[in-house]
Amino acid sequence: MQNEETLKEIEKLAKKENLKLFKISAATMQGVQELIDYVSETLKILPKEELVEIEDKVVYTLEEKEDEWTIKEKDGVFIVSGKAVERLMGRVNIEDNESMYYLQKSLKNMGIEDKLKEMGVCEGDTVIIADWELEWYD
Repeated sequence: MQNEETLKEIEKLAKKENLKLFKISAATMQGVQELIDYVSETLKILPKEELVEIEDKVVYTLEEKEDEWTIKEKDGVFIVSGKAVERLMGRVNIEDNESMYYLQKSLKNMGIEDKLKEMGVCEGDTVIIADWELEWYD
């Protein structure tokens, strides 16, 4: 009896608030199709709205460029530093010939080799790359 009284109160409230009320049962599937049909039709007539206003969009950028590096010469020693060379040296195994070939190729591709030559690096000079001390060979 209490369920019937509760249902009547809900029906009364829905009528008062001008709300559509669906009585459904998951066990018997009674009323489920009617609810689905109503929702489907309601969605078709709703106005389409942008979910995000264009002016509300925020674009995040990295402050440091990934390819940034610098070279300084101090007392005949060339010091190469920056995020790009730190990442590069993190991928290099100094003990491995192929890895060293990769390092040389990367230094050339990044423009570091050309800049060192422009600054006067000579064979046998010391070059420090991200805390690794190397001897320059052409």
